[in-house]
Amino acid sequence: MTINDFSGPREYRGTIPRDPKNPARFGQLIETVKDAFAAELYRFFEFKSEDVRAKLREFPAIEKFGVGAGSTSSSMETVMNLIMSYGDTPDKYPMIAITSASSRELVLGLGSTQVCSGQDPVSVVSTNSGPYILEDEWTLILQTWPQGLSADPVVSTLMFTTALFSNIANATVDEVASAINMQALYSNARVSSGGYLQIMAGGPCAPSDRNGIEIVGGTAECLSALGFIVGQQDLYTSHTAGSLSPVKRHGVAGKMTINLDVVSDDMNTRTQLADLVQDFFTFYSDRNFFQFQGRSYLETATDPPEWYQIIFDRSFSWSGEYNRPRQGGEQKSYLYSIRGSVPVTAVDFVNRPVNRSTATFIQSATVVRNDDLPDGDYPGISYVTVPR
Repeated sequence: MTINDFSGPREYRGTIPRDPKNPARFGQLIETVKDAFAAELYRFFEFKSEDVRAKLREFPAIEKFGVGAGSTSSSMETVMNLIMSYGDTPDKYPMIAITSASSRELVLGLGSTQVCSGQDPVSVVSTNSGPYILEDEWTLILQTWPQGLSADPVVSTLMFTTALFSNIANATVDEVASAINMQALYSNARVSSGGYLQIMAGGPCAPSDRNGIEIVGGTAECLSALGFIVGQQDLYTSHTAGSLSPVKRHGVAGKMTINLDVVSDDMNTRTQLADLVQDFFTFYSDRNFFQFQGRSYLETATDPPEWYQIIFDRSFSWSGEYNRPRQGGEQKSYLYSIRGSVPVTAVDFVNRPVNRSTATFIQSATVVRNDDLPDGDYPGISYVTVPR
């Protein structure tokens, strides 16, 4: 499956910016939404599904404009004048022009922008990138601490069989991660940046926070092929600073409407392109659950972090048509446009470290009752921490 495969399975996908030097940044809600629309529409038309090839022969230009616009004929004329004011746009038809219409703050909580506290899951990462040469019934054994580091760990044995791969002797990283996730209850795997296998603590039967993970055994050849070693470990208490330190997550959100003006110098092309744009928002976006996500949900090395989520309200509509005489009296003397409106809910998060230098982790094995203080309503039963 290629990155542009719109016939693939329904799954969450990170939106890849069209300009790698201009990624999404926290707090720029309107700009982030417009950039995501441009990137996903570009990917859709670049893929050229059967519907696209049957209806449209020209690749449309997709541009975003820093202007707010309503749904009246006057505002449509304003956008059309803006498009025509650029000298290079006459050769870019058909075009999809993306503008914002409105934005209203959506409050996530009362009294504070903080929405939760937490810590990214700990993980072990392979030192070899795929594909991997594996054999039937090779095993990988790891242990995690779903009930905390003071409790007994859970040992999981993961087996790789030919039934889980199209070619086990040439197993891709995606296939290995899928094979692990089909079996694991206390961990989950994914492809990390660079094409390496990453296995994280936490799964369907275990929390991802206050946990740990360690490679404890397996087939020696399997460990060598994947790039793991026995004793490779990561504990949540090991991260008192850095990217996996405890954080407080803050968020901003908004309800907004994004306008898309479909412009062409041919009325039939405009209609065909408008049909495809509507199909994208009402049908094809089902493959990623009618939402766009920042890459940080799926990758660990995104810089800057992209924790945004854009959710379609599922009420796409066309609000009007507009025809404008073209300058210069060319043979095709008119430009034809139609405006579509897409209501969305946009949420953007940022993680702020609890303390950039130190953090204290309290567990039942590291606290004892301090009997020097009397019982009572306050301070009641008091506890103190003891060195680990």
